[in-house]
Amino acid sequence: MQKDESSTISGVSLASFLQLLEQEQKTCTLLVANEERRGHLFLENGELIDAETAEAVGIDAAYIILAWQNPSFKMYGPRERGRRIDQSLTYVLMNAARKQDENVEGDTSQNPSASYQRQAGNNPLLTQLVDVLKKIPGIRHYFILNRQAKMIAYSEQNKKMGDFIAYCIVAAGEMRKILDTKGPHRILLTLKNGQMLLISSVAGMIFALLLNENVSADDVFEKLRLAFAAPGGR
Repeated sequence: MQKDESSTISGVSLASFLQLLEQEQKTCTLLVANEERRGHLFLENGELIDAETAEAVGIDAAYIILAWQNPSFKMYGPRERGRRIDQSLTYVLMNAARKQDENVEGDTSQNPSASYQRQAGNNPLLTQLVDVLKKIPGIRHYFILNRQAKMIAYSEQNKKMGDFIAYCIVAAGEMRKILDTKGPHRILLTLKNGQMLLISSVAGMIFALLLNENVSADDVFEKLRLAFAAPGGR
């Protein structure tokens, strides 16, 4: 992978390179090109503070650039730039991936299970996870996301829930960095109506379970853990 400031960077995706710049706390400007299109991403101490294309600036421009397929990019020195982007880089990358997946898949509102059916056909582990969830008493609804925060299976179509789960995962990641610690391995929230929302991960997927009142989240989590710890469960 080349990282000379005047050279085209190759051998790594734009999202991965941005994460590398974040880890190294770089202050720089990226010129991103895709066919005839051009855009700039501005970083300060590893944080994405602004973006610019011919048609947009700020977070909208960042999403436009991140949607380009296999762009080339070059890294230059820092430029004076005000902050237009307040979201963390992790949130921006996850949301950009989700938006791109939604555009590719199209509207599934007329068939809420369409997304699940396509994914399950290529992912036996996802099918197994759904089957396990259906057998655990006390689970009102389930929502399953992949590592890019794309909803890949659900028992109730709820876009806001998907966005909220992604936000919780991002917030947990930010908390880990601030506290310099591992975990939390699961998030448990009590809703106003008394139901609980359990968020965790298994087999490389993020899941959120909406539990009925008076159900033990520990019991539900343990049953899920045992199901995937058993022979053939991984």
